[in-house]
Amino acid sequence: MAFENTQKVCVLTKSNSKLALAIPTYNRPELLEENLRSMLPELAKFGISVFISDDSTNSETAKVMADLIKEYPLLTYRHNNPRLGHDANFFSTLAMPDADYVWYLGDSIFIRPGGIERALKKLEAEPDFCFVNAYVKNFEDARIEPEHAHQFLLEYVWYLTLSGATIYGRKSRAITVSDDTKKCWSNFPQLGLILKYCSKYDACFEWVGEMCIGVNQKKKSYWGAQAFNVFAKDWSTLIRSFPSLFNELESKQVIRSHSSNTGIFGVLGLIRLRSANILNITSYEEFETDFEIASNHSVLAKFLCYLPCASCRFYLALIEPIRGIRSWVNRS
Repeated sequence: MAFENTQKVCVLTKSNSKLALAIPTYNRPELLEENLRSMLPELAKFGISVFISDDSTNSETAKVMADLIKEYPLLTYRHNNPRLGHDANFFSTLAMPDADYVWYLGDSIFIRPGGIERALKKLEAEPDFCFVNAYVKNFEDARIEPEHAHQFLLEYVWYLTLSGATIYGRKSRAITVSDDTKKCWSNFPQLGLILKYCSKYDACFEWVGEMCIGVNQKKKSYWGAQAFNVFAKDWSTLIRSFPSLFNELESKQVIRSHSSNTGIFGVLGLIRLRSANILNITSYEEFETDFEIASNHSVLAKFLCYLPCASCRFYLALIEPIRGIRSWVNRS
């Protein structure tokens, strides 16, 4: 959950030329406002400009932003009419700020106190990208030089699917991307741009190891009902579109790494998908080829297709409280 902020902030009138935030949004006015308010003290402290590109189907976000701009004049808001769609809005949002670096932040993501200051210190080294940790364990602050960039990508490309994990430099934002190329990046344009840059240049990265961004737990995922299309088919298409970065064996390794680390197609993830009837024999057969690469649980997935959804819901109702207790004990 984002942190509450009820204190008035003193806003710098001059924006920081080093860093700006760019946030696309879609029908999440309350979530966006809560996240922005939690970040206001540090945004104001460093004069960070915020750019909002709104693809919402109503005017609710516009009303919220009109009030917030009165409190924080370094906020720029735009309502897209007609809508741009997820991928086009990424490119449009990223192009809004004129700062040396742009932190592309999903509307469900918030920056924890101290996160902006840590990022600004990392940007003093002038990296091509700065990656910010949300939940990767046992990975401390690091500078990844070009000779180690490939190994980093092999191990952590799966994490860079998070909209909020990446701060983009000017050179990467200036790359021209054809419409045909964009089609190969469907649902992952933020990562496609990173990989495109790395395929053209010797890139260096900064990594902020401390977990300084979080996901607002009130969010409802846009992708749940499209899990197989997004995280099997589109994810595989993206990775395979960079043969100059990943050979065939590496591509399979990277494709599977997403499910291995996020659990979306793990045992419990598949049971959840079956409980909602997102996993069924029709969806399994449609995405079978890509799914067999994206997960090592294809046999289980096919078995679950013939299990009643109600049985999976019953199992989850039993197991989730136990998992919650274990998680609490581990944190204590």
